[in-house]
Amino acid sequence: MSYLALYRKWRPMTFKDVVEQEHVMKTLTNSVITGRIAHAYLFCGTRGTGKTTTAKIFSRAVNCLNPVEGDPCNKCEICQGILNGSILDVIEIDAASNNSVDNIRDIRDEVVYTPSKAKYRVYIIDEVHMLSTGAFNALLKTLEEPPSHVIFILATTEPHKLPATILSRCQRFDFRRIPVESIAKRVEYIAGESGVKIQREASILIAKLSDGALRDAISILDQCISLGKEELTHEDVLKITGIVKDTFISETVEYIINRQVEDVLKQIDRLVMDGKSISQFVSDLIFYYRNLLICSTTKNPEEIIDASEDAIGRMKEQCKMLETFEMVAAIKELSALEASLKWSAHPRILLETALIKLSEESLNLKGSFIAERVNSLEKKLSDLLAKGISIKGDSGAGKNLEGAKEFSKGYDSEEGGKASKNAGEKKGGLNQRTAGSMKGLEVWKDVLKEIKDFGRMSLYIWLMNTKIVEIDDRFIGVVFSKGQESVKDMFLKMPENIEFVEEKLCEHLGRKVKIKCIDAAEIIDNKNEEKDEFLKKAEIIAKEFDAGLNIIDE
Repeated sequence: MSYLALYRKWRPMTFKDVVEQEHVMKTLTNSVITGRIAHAYLFCGTRGTGKTTTAKIFSRAVNCLNPVEGDPCNKCEICQGILNGSILDVIEIDAASNNSVDNIRDIRDEVVYTPSKAKYRVYIIDEVHMLSTGAFNALLKTLEEPPSHVIFILATTEPHKLPATILSRCQRFDFRRIPVESIAKRVEYIAGESGVKIQREASILIAKLSDGALRDAISILDQCISLGKEELTHEDVLKITGIVKDTFISETVEYIINRQVEDVLKQIDRLVMDGKSISQFVSDLIFYYRNLLICSTTKNPEEIIDASEDAIGRMKEQCKMLETFEMVAAIKELSALEASLKWSAHPRILLETALIKLSEESLNLKGSFIAERVNSLEKKLSDLLAKGISIKGDSGAGKNLEGAKEFSKGYDSEEGGKASKNAGEKKGGLNQRTAGSMKGLEVWKDVLKEIKDFGRMSLYIWLMNTKIVEIDDRFIGVVFSKGQESVKDMFLKMPENIEFVEEKLCEHLGRKVKIKCIDAAEIIDNKNEEKDEFLKKAEIIAKEFDAGLNIIDE
């Protein structure tokens, strides 16, 4: 006898055997016991949850000569005939390949004939959402008022694709995804009956991979049993399915967070050389970032995340090093990668590019959010000027939109320098910013422009809202305004950025200098001069539009 796949061998034979669908089984059992049999049923749910199996059980139960508490006995002549296919009163139709009007017309012509042996003629139409519009229309009248000896059972994974006219003619039952624990228990039971031991970790992994579909889980188990081992381990399941360990995912994310690009590339090389699935790895990576997001936004992630205590503990530590929007952006980036992998001839290159982008400063997520805030502020100021509100200052700065931007951004690298250029020239090329005894340097706008021209956009965005002050002959202070603490921390974490900025400053100043990052709050303004008209109007703008402007009196 030819080998029978496990999922077919262990297909439930009674309602009681169906896993985790008690709400459906109880209703169907009672309808068989009481004889309240409807003429049309609709079974909905994801793959592998028991829709077609339940339809077959129900078709035997309504025709069984000796039902047992609503279940078919599976021993009588009718049950045996339906099981071996000798009784043709139960007809299964695959709507995916029989979806034309003619196929449904054949059914419509057949239903008038009484069953040959059974009490009911049962039509099981699988994947019914695949029927054409014409086929649905041909089915309508028959489905609404079929002969008393006919029962229709429609099964689909996509009920939203069915016309409302079909839905209204059926009793609908929704099959739930099967929980991991229930699938694991069933896998362990089937493995034991097949003469194979399976470790708990292995059965849990199989259950997770099945994504709520018991049939998928049994198929994976069948594949693992083919290894010929007496005991299946977690490693065996990993090898068969082509996925990587959870620790591999965790290490990769750790390297990404710490911007260790070389280590990330080594991880990808290991992944490819071990023959693992790149698509599955990306999917696991997305799911891991999702878990990090949950850890950062909920008090008890253990209630949502299905992972060990050690794994969740590590996730909690990692999420502390990431902002919420960084995790969201990483999920979006990886999701786009997952979609593009299906059509790519070079999946490894796409993966390497995406993870380098996540690891390096080129994906400056915080900078992008700052840019959005600046764009919003510029729009508000443009609207203000469009209404005819004039902004003028005694110093000559702010006579146009660029002047307004100077104050809105604190100090803009490209545009804002125009507003203070004249004042700087009057003082021998140094713009005397009010920063205690420190001197603000005009050269900063040229340094920022050069950074931008070099293509270091993330670094440029970090520093575009800063200014520099001369602490002494050896040290230059980079001043970060209020609210830029996180930007300053990111800047300090990247020594190569600091070296690059120092190099450019040395070139422009003509001497060797080092930079120090300081907050604006650390600089004490000793001047008590009255605010000029320009500053007053700038404050009015900030208050009226709630723009949160960082006004620096110069």
